[in-house]
Amino acid sequence: MPGKSKVFEGYLKKYMSTKLAVPPAVEVTRKAPRAQQNQPTRKLSKEVTCQVLSRTDYPEWDALIDRSPHGTVFHYSWWLEMTADDFTILAIRNERGAIIAGMPIPRERRSGLWLLHSPCLTPYLGPVFDLTSIASICDRLHFMRSNGEILGRNIKSFDSVRYVAGASAPDLQGFLWAGFKIHLAYTFRFPATHTPDQVTEGMTQTHLQKLTEDQRMKLKIVRDDGIDDLIFLNNKTFEKQGLKPVCTSDFLKRLWNVASAQKKAHMYVAKTSDDKPVAALLAVHDKRTTFQIVSGVNPEFQDITGAYLVLWNALQEALLSGRDFDFEGSSLRGLESFYRRWGAMAVPIWRFEKAGSWRGGLYQSLVNRRDLIAFNK
Repeated sequence: MPGKSKVFEGYLKKYMSTKLAVPPAVEVTRKAPRAQQNQPTRKLSKEVTCQVLSRTDYPEWDALIDRSPHGTVFHYSWWLEMTADDFTILAIRNERGAIIAGMPIPRERRSGLWLLHSPCLTPYLGPVFDLTSIASICDRLHFMRSNGEILGRNIKSFDSVRYVAGASAPDLQGFLWAGFKIHLAYTFRFPATHTPDQVTEGMTQTHLQKLTEDQRMKLKIVRDDGIDDLIFLNNKTFEKQGLKPVCTSDFLKRLWNVASAQKKAHMYVAKTSDDKPVAALLAVHDKRTTFQIVSGVNPEFQDITGAYLVLWNALQEALLSGRDFDFEGSSLRGLESFYRRWGAMAVPIWRFEKAGSWRGGLYQSLVNRRDLIAFNK
């Protein structure tokens, strides 16, 4: 979302001037909840330890993200190090010392508040669990709910916790038990089982015509050739709306350099025959899903959008690589119809939040009101 208005910032400062002392993170050891009757009969763990990971543990954390069905590119330690000014990773170890669950916790100090919110261009975060050794549905639910409650209760020293768990999110009942509120939203996604032909069959006639027009313009698609064109077009897009870009040019450059070095990003730029950029899109991916996170078009080319063509190329590559494709950001009313007309499925995502103080509760109310206004534009 674009930055908050000066009125919004002034309102916050007026009501949130008191500073909070933040105690240091502590390591907590507790027994996993005992199964009740009709709960799983197999013991999942005798004892677990909930702790903040050190940097030397990050390779082990990244390995968990690779094997967990809930992990995304946004959970990796290198992504968090790039996007967040400050963060910790809260993890649960079993009795053998292996990490079996955890959650990244980016942290920001603003207007005297500690905000545990997602960094820029990080749409999805939340808990992840290692389910590789748990076969039955009943045992998996017990594992996620019991360890999810432990994670939720060990998030300390905050005014506001607010994250969105994406379409691959785990069961969040444990966080409800820990006092969190959970709100429903949607994104559009194509599953990896879809073929490009199935996509075109499901597109609306208008979208298919727009894509065909882009293709007839004989625009060339330049892939992974730096980020300067995207920055230029993204700035143009925000300028047309009278808004400031969500992220700075320097941030986008650093993100591209880090993500492309990890081989987790692709850039698509549509150019005219005389090499002028008309549309661009940045997509990042893990081994399961591709997410589009930044795009831009040149408003000077009213008869050539190029937006359909760059998205089509990113979508095809994701599906042919065996990954789902997520149209992140499609809860916004102004964008919803554009994404819906591609024929993708609406998939639930979950925003979970908790206020740690009355000031944090007020902050969340203001942010939720701001988002509601933005969603309906």
